[in-house]
Amino acid sequence: MLLVVLGGVAVAALGVGGAIAFAGGGETSSAAEPPATTAPSTARRPSSTSSTTAAPTTTTLPPLAQPAPVALPAVPGGPLRQGHRSLQLYTYEERLAALHFDPGPVDGVFDERTRHAAEAFDKLMGWPRDGMIDQPFVDALATFRYPDPLVPQGEADRVEIDLDRQVLTVYKGWQVALISTTSTGNGKRFCGGADGCQYAVTPVGRYQFTWHVDGWRDGDLGRLYNPWYFNGGIAVHGYPSVPTKPASHGCARIPMATSEIFATLVYRGMAVYVVGTQAPEGGYPPDSVNGGAGSGGGSAPVRPPAPAPAPTPAPAPPPSVEPAPPPQQVETSTTTATTATTSTTTTPPPTTTAGP
Repeated sequence: MLLVVLGGVAVAALGVGGAIAFAGGGETSSAAEPPATTAPSTARRPSSTSSTTAAPTTTTLPPLAQPAPVALPAVPGGPLRQGHRSLQLYTYEERLAALHFDPGPVDGVFDERTRHAAEAFDKLMGWPRDGMIDQPFVDALATFRYPDPLVPQGEADRVEIDLDRQVLTVYKGWQVALISTTSTGNGKRFCGGADGCQYAVTPVGRYQFTWHVDGWRDGDLGRLYNPWYFNGGIAVHGYPSVPTKPASHGCARIPMATSEIFATLVYRGMAVYVVGTQAPEGGYPPDSVNGGAGSGGGSAPVRPPAPAPAPTPAPAPPPSVEPAPPPQQVETSTTTATTATTSTTTTPPPTTTAGP
């Protein structure tokens, strides 16, 4: 190693591995040892910006879009029922379709699909489920507003099954896409299928659609049309008979034609909420709306009557007129000349009619 002295400091110009070592002041530093480092200061650096904790993020859901009121013609004559036809009915069907009920073709014909739509409207209004259209129905239809969702913080796309009102609602993007009448489990005991004897109940809870069948499927308890399963063997499906009260073994029945629309709106993994009062074992009480009073009997609510027409005001009395004063009598001297007139009447001779 070559040792060079520069200004009283010995410098080793050549070290091991080509490293350069310095020596001075009686202390030496080996090239094999890392240089000493100074620990960073723990004192807080002054800053003109204060540190703040971010507030938790809350998600604001879009509001439920409400329909604007419209003017609808008055009901012609008495209430409209299935089988009726009228020009006014055309506008009622058009309004029901705009509100996302399923009245069928907008053609002025009161068919089964129109009745199912009217029953769903009755259920939402809390009226007797008679499926007829009268003046109170039309008045409410003109100013209808959607009720609050059963699951306000639910997914954007979901299905809500209301056990109390027996109504099924599909939401897409947090907005109403379909409203249908439904018939769920009636709570009565039955036997059949893989599970043996059990009670017909549609359990309350949150589920998801897991699988479905397009068209008819032959099940252990009967045929189902377009079933969408969300809880084991329980599905939303089309069925020829959809009463206004619970009547199924546990599935949510909807009208046949409505099930075809329903299938275009739902998908696997979509949330399903069953909300309300689950059917008691043995069935609903007979005097309850879901136990037999759904058509207006028992304790079912009463539809408000049509407003009475305004009374016709009485005609105003004729204005009083003071009688004119009697004419004044004036004495006059009058001379009357009488002229006798003689008239001569000529009788025509008799007419003779000639025979054939």
